[in-house]
Amino acid sequence: MENPLDEKSFPAPWRHAWLLSLVAVVSCSSDDLPFVSGPLPEPSLATPYKGCTIVSVSPAEALPPHSDGAGGQGGRRAMLRHEADCLPDAGPPSDWYQPYRIAFEQEFTEVRQYPGGVDTWVGGETRFLDDSAGPNRQVQAAAEGMGKNCAVLLEKLQAEAAPCISSIDPDTGRQFQAAIDDFRGKLNFHISANGETQLAAIRMGRDQFCLEHWRMVQRQLEGRFDGCVVK
Repeated sequence: MENPLDEKSFPAPWRHAWLLSLVAVVSCSSDDLPFVSGPLPEPSLATPYKGCTIVSVSPAEALPPHSDGAGGQGGRRAMLRHEADCLPDAGPPSDWYQPYRIAFEQEFTEVRQYPGGVDTWVGGETRFLDDSAGPNRQVQAAAEGMGKNCAVLLEKLQAEAAPCISSIDPDTGRQFQAAIDDFRGKLNFHISANGETQLAAIRMGRDQFCLEHWRMVQRQLEGRFDGCVVK
C-alpha cells in the first residue's frame, strides 16, 4: 500500500511548503512561542464594601505589573471599579434609612495556585475610589456635610421623641431637648472634601457616629419612655 505521507504524493510546491512548516515547528521551543495573556478579572470577582450592595461593575483595566525585584516583571495586575449602594454600619438599619451611591475600586493580582499550577486573580482590599485629584471644596457640617440619615433622625427626635418624653416627665423632656440643641450646636464647622466619593464617604461616616450616639442616649432613658424611642 502507498504511504499517504510519501513525499512523492505531494506536488513539488506543496511539498516544499509542508517541509518548511515542519522544520519551523520542530525548531521552535516553548520560549519562542508568543505569550498570550489570559482574561482580566470578571465583574463577578468584585467584593462589596461592608454594608454595601454592588449595583454596577466597569470592565477590568490592566495595570503595569509589579517588579519582581530582579529587574524583571512580576505577576499581572488589574483594577476593577464598581458602584454600590451603602448604608452606615451602625447596627440593624431602619426602614427609613437612605443609602449612599458610592464608587469603589479593587486591585487584583494574578497568582499561581498550587496544586495544579493554575493562574488565579486574587483581589485586594475594596476601597473608596481615589478622587483626591478632584476639586477641593468646603461644606457646612450642619447642612451638606451632615449624614442624610442623621438629618432625618434629628428631625424625628425633635418632632416625635422630645414631645413624647415631655408628656411623661417635663424635666426629662427638657434635658432631652437640651441634648438635641447641644448636638446641633456642635455642627457649626466646615468639612474639606476632594471629590464626590470622598464627600459621600465622609457623610456616611458621620451618619454612623450620629446614629450610634443617639441609640446610646435613648437606651439611657428609663423604661417608661420606651414608647418614645425612635428606631
